[in-house]
Amino acid sequence: MRKNCSRKAYLKRVGAAVLAGTMLLAAMPGTAFAAYAPVTGNPEDTYDAETWAKLQDNVLEYDEIPDLVHVYNSNISEIWKNLRETKEKLDRNIQELDSLSGNMKRLKDDAKDQGNMMNYGNYTMQEIILGKVASGLRSTDLYSQKTVASIQKGEKQITKAAQSLMITYDSLLKQRNTLEKLQELYAKQYQIAVNKHALGMATDQEVLTAQTNQLSAASSVASLDGGLLQLKPNLCTLTGWAADASPELAPIPETDVSLIDQMNLEEDTKKAIGNNTTLISQRTSAKGTSNASIEGRLGIIEEGEQKLTIEMKRLYNDVYTQKEAFEGAKAGFQAAQKTHDKYTRMYQMGLLGESDYIGTEISYYQAKSSYESADTALRLAIETYNWGVQGLAAVE
Repeated sequence: MRKNCSRKAYLKRVGAAVLAGTMLLAAMPGTAFAAYAPVTGNPEDTYDAETWAKLQDNVLEYDEIPDLVHVYNSNISEIWKNLRETKEKLDRNIQELDSLSGNMKRLKDDAKDQGNMMNYGNYTMQEIILGKVASGLRSTDLYSQKTVASIQKGEKQITKAAQSLMITYDSLLKQRNTLEKLQELYAKQYQIAVNKHALGMATDQEVLTAQTNQLSAASSVASLDGGLLQLKPNLCTLTGWAADASPELAPIPETDVSLIDQMNLEEDTKKAIGNNTTLISQRTSAKGTSNASIEGRLGIIEEGEQKLTIEMKRLYNDVYTQKEAFEGAKAGFQAAQKTHDKYTRMYQMGLLGESDYIGTEISYYQAKSSYESADTALRLAIETYNWGVQGLAAVE
């Protein structure tokens, strides 16, 4: 004999399970469970130990941004967490329903053996209901392609925003440091001009120009400091830190120009069309019932693909425009560096006066600033193109 409980209490338990399962089923329509693997409660199972340790340190590196957004961004991590918990709840309900269904079958078989056809009919009906609800829950696709694609689109958009912020922050920081050095040099230039003016060896205009350069550099440094203070909290928030946190922001290395050689406009445009969420929405829209509506829909799809093709061509051309500017600025910086090294040796040997040497230093830091700005512009152009390939190019 099985351990028994009151029939009323047992049927109450059955009713509660059916109700819970039915509510879950109504809230989560779908087909079959798909095997997607977003990072959930155990990201250490997804990342190797070294990568996982780096994600948890207090250093924000550019290449870590996609993973930081995936694991630590408050909005994205909460979405995955809720989805995971709902799936766990779903699995528990299915197990409960299967258990109850098995018990109901045994009760039905016992009633049949005892000739109690009323109970047999009741238990049979309960078994059918439990089976249908459990079957419905099993067919629920929480990780449907549409759901996962929607979450991943959000991740991509946040990642793109965070990368743009970090590129901008890194660029402003480099500009700020260069300008601070220029400010020091302009201050020396100004003092030399004042001293020369006292000896009648410099004009009022030369003194004024030196002073203006110094004040302009100081003002620019202060302005950039303000911009950096505004950018960092936003970058911290997007990558999972508190807004007032102080992670170390690792410098972004020079852009890898070889990435451009991997671009294939024709193939990349096909991928962009396939990945673009606006075009996906158009392709999956209702086909229409009349010839006019069908033709109109196809026209919208074709127009969207043509616009995206034009946009990808523009982004591709921009990469090469920025590459040319980058290579020119880099060559200019390398030349300025050689000149600077040469005049530094001459200055150390007493073959060059301080005023002339300061002039060569100023030229060097100006070339350095131009090179760093060109590097930033090229990186942004490459990233924008790649994000277009992944589906984030505008279709207007």
